[in-house]
Amino acid sequence: MPGPDDLWERLPVPWRACVQLAWEAYQAGSLPIGAVVAHAEGNVLSRGRNRIHERSGADRHLFGHKLAHAELNALITLDNDGCDPVAFTLYTTTEPCPLCVGAVRMSDVGGVRYAAREPWGGSAVMFETVSYLKCGNVRVEGPEDRLLEDILVALLIGCFMRLKPETLGRFLATYEAVMPEAVVAGRRLYHSEALGKIGAGDTPAVLSVVGRALRDGV
Repeated sequence: MPGPDDLWERLPVPWRACVQLAWEAYQAGSLPIGAVVAHAEGNVLSRGRNRIHERSGADRHLFGHKLAHAELNALITLDNDGCDPVAFTLYTTTEPCPLCVGAVRMSDVGGVRYAAREPWGGSAVMFETVSYLKCGNVRVEGPEDRLLEDILVALLIGCFMRLKPETLGRFLATYEAVMPEAVVAGRRLYHSEALGKIGAGDTPAVLSVVGRALRDGV
């Protein structure tokens, strides 16, 4: 059965880019969420990551603001001049929130694929329940790989552990009700030094370490 050590090799290029961006965000102190816009052939056209807790960012990227979400950064840096964005797909590590769902619709991007559910603020269902969003006919898929989902959620939980206790409790309770194993692994990772030993450019190692934490404990 495929495991965490070969997960990276199995991922298509857009998903690899998303995971790499999520790891960069984690190391920078922001939420580990990465997103890209890709063409139907899988060519990555733009990239974005969460930068809400940062004081700098690449050209045209939002940073240091509650609106500096990964999906927004991927969408606002997309150069769709002369192209039909309906043919593009937004890939994101985490189910988009209401803000990003609206941004997808207003950008005219034709599809969304997300790797992990977000029980606290995930709002993909809005594409089916809000009239304005429904008329956009946005193609929505996700999650696609249970192991990848659990790894990304565990990484997110590790980041949540930095929050104040009163805020942390609300997030953890919501996630524990849906994906308890990932929450346990995220707690373990936070209290261990496993992730701190991984370099900025060694994203495949992140998948292996977090995957083994899910399977065997840290």
